[in-house]
Amino acid sequence: MAEELKPSTFYTVYGEPQLDQSKQDALLYLYQPIIGNAALSLYLTLMSDITLEGKSPSLMHTDLLAAVDTGLMNLVKAREQLEGIGLLEVYEKTDSEIGLSLIYQLRLPLGPKKFFQDPLMAYLLMDKVGKRRYERLVERFKPNSFEKGTAKSITKRFRDVYRFDETAFASHSEALEQTQEEFADKSDFDWSLFTQQLKRFSLILTLEEREKLQTFQTLYGLNELDLAEYVAKASAGEKAGLNFNYLRQLINKEKRPNVAAALKETPAESSTNGSSFSPQELEIITQSKKIAPVTFLRAIKREKGGFETNTEVRLLEELIGRNLLPKSVINIIINYILVIQNQAVINANYLNAIANDWAQKKIATPEAAITHVRENSQKLVRKPQASRPAYQKRGAGRKEALPEHIKQPPQEKKLTPEKEAELNRKLAEYLSKEGDD
Repeated sequence: MAEELKPSTFYTVYGEPQLDQSKQDALLYLYQPIIGNAALSLYLTLMSDITLEGKSPSLMHTDLLAAVDTGLMNLVKAREQLEGIGLLEVYEKTDSEIGLSLIYQLRLPLGPKKFFQDPLMAYLLMDKVGKRRYERLVERFKPNSFEKGTAKSITKRFRDVYRFDETAFASHSEALEQTQEEFADKSDFDWSLFTQQLKRFSLILTLEEREKLQTFQTLYGLNELDLAEYVAKASAGEKAGLNFNYLRQLINKEKRPNVAAALKETPAESSTNGSSFSPQELEIITQSKKIAPVTFLRAIKREKGGFETNTEVRLLEELIGRNLLPKSVINIIINYILVIQNQAVINANYLNAIANDWAQKKIATPEAAITHVRENSQKLVRKPQASRPAYQKRGAGRKEALPEHIKQPPQEKKLTPEKEAELNRKLAEYLSKEGDD
């Protein structure tokens, strides 16, 4: 990158324009010993470029070099230190007129509490400053508490102070769930660590390649190290970037989804009191949020005595690549087709019809998906009209053929409620069990 980067290269910065006091203290006392003064100066300089709208104007690296008072190689080194510690993400794009330009996405530092809860960050700090100074920093940021002794708490609770209409609250649940989804952390995958791993193989990805890899990571649930290894293998000998067809073959051949191993890491969350979902539904909801779609598909197929097909995996890959639904909702669609509708395989037209319907209805959580299925029986067929306008009555004796994309596949009959509940129970047990594959 240093060879390609020039002082005349344009860049744009995205991020928060200001830091609260705890984040500032974390940068100064906790991050600075690890990343060094040059990297800290670069971070603060990039932040100063950001306007209140969360984005900087298009700038040139000439100005950045003057502001941090360093050379190009030192700037790249400082930038990489920010990338490696998770404070900066870098994207590149090429324009026919201005050539290469960079996008810098600043990430907020961990607050002191979360910093010390991270064993790796705590170790890096101790390694840099020594155990004695490390202990002083721990003491400085340790949460304050007091000895309560015989003192009795007289603090008012929420319901003692505020009026709360539970009915009104429930009526806005869909909008509130959508808001929660929009602000939720979309991925536990550490792209900074993944980028660091790629540097071992001297690989730099384009923005388009990175977006495709996000689909693969979501589909298979790969960790940072495994995905980097596969990318390195799929890039070997390639002159024009990453060979995604070969990458797909590698993952399907070498990284068959290990259902039991994945489930060891996904203990069921305790359900809230008063939930309208059955224990089996709660288990499936929990697992749908944590398990990769291919693993979820395989679990259902194995419970039914079948196997996943390459076509089904490709269908899921295409659906994830559209970025219309979170993986948890996609897992509920898989469960709906294979368990509730008792289909032997996932049909492309049927999958896309359901996904289209749910995306247009803004279904963003597995809870909302299951509720929607209950309320609508998810029948994607056109209902006959009771009456037709006069101008439509000609040829009324002729039946209108349903469009192919909304027909339900005819392979199997829908399960009875009893059989559906039984299969859901077995699937929930299978998803929650531990053991070797």
